[in-house]
Amino acid sequence: MKITREVKIGLFAVICLAVLFWGVNFLKGKNVFSRTNHYYAVFKRVDGLKPTNDVLLSGFKVGLVKDIKFEKGNTGRLIVTILIEKKYPIPRNSILKLISADIMGGKALRLDVTPNNEFHEAGDTLIASIETGLLDQMIFEMVPIKEKAESLMEGLETTLDIIAKVFNEQNRDNLNKSFESLKNSLDNVDNLSGQLNGMLSDENGKLLQIVSNVHQISQNLKNNGKDFDIIIKNFSSISDTLAKANLARTLAQTDSAMLAFNAIVSKINNGEGSMGMLINNDTLYTNLQKASHNLDLLLYDMKVNPKRYINISLFDFSRTKYQKEKK
Repeated sequence: MKITREVKIGLFAVICLAVLFWGVNFLKGKNVFSRTNHYYAVFKRVDGLKPTNDVLLSGFKVGLVKDIKFEKGNTGRLIVTILIEKKYPIPRNSILKLISADIMGGKALRLDVTPNNEFHEAGDTLIASIETGLLDQMIFEMVPIKEKAESLMEGLETTLDIIAKVFNEQNRDNLNKSFESLKNSLDNVDNLSGQLNGMLSDENGKLLQIVSNVHQISQNLKNNGKDFDIIIKNFSSISDTLAKANLARTLAQTDSAMLAFNAIVSKINNGEGSMGMLINNDTLYTNLQKASHNLDLLLYDMKVNPKRYINISLFDFSRTKYQKEKK
């Protein structure tokens, strides 16, 4: 039997379509010739999970994601259909987790197997959960840092505005003057410290002499400590004597004596009594002045005319006449 050319072309086309179908499914991760079971899992979100993503068991690929669709009833949940090779049975209570496959955010499903003697049948719905990936965890931890950074930037902006207002042209001039005054003050302090250093280092310096004198005084106080003890004891005995004396009565008598003296002085000032008349009346002074003047005249007359008062001659032939002093 001769195979016609058309049959050969048809067979070649079928083979090419089969190879193309197998190649497309192979590129999608499907093995057409392998025997698989399909399972379902319900997720609240899939975070970028796509069909043909891997299903891993202990890090080894055992299946792939076949389909993703929304659950009926507008629940917002997603039903994920997976294909698992039949040679990998899934124990019951195993968990299908949505994980990050790489640092770039690629997703995959991982089977966390729970040891059990019972296994899921094809078409069962597995327990689903979502594992926080490294990138998600970093984003979660970066949120408070981002908020703090924004708050810090706002505070920094406010601080820069305040600094810009404070360091205006006038305040900058005042600040420069303040720094100049501070420099002058530091120079004065430096000069003063140099002078003090000179006074301390110089043997004839005043400060060194003062320190030496203070040292000598302290040494004298130390050497004469016994004498100071005696002086203190004497002061103590004097204070005891004063304390034993009736100082209050003495002071009272002194006060009364002062009152009496004040009364006497008041009477003298008022011209009462002999003393008051003597002090306040100038008659006595006038009389004493006249008597002193007359006494002077008498002495002068006795000096000029002594014979008038003392006559030793037996015969007085001529008398010296008294000549009144002409004023």
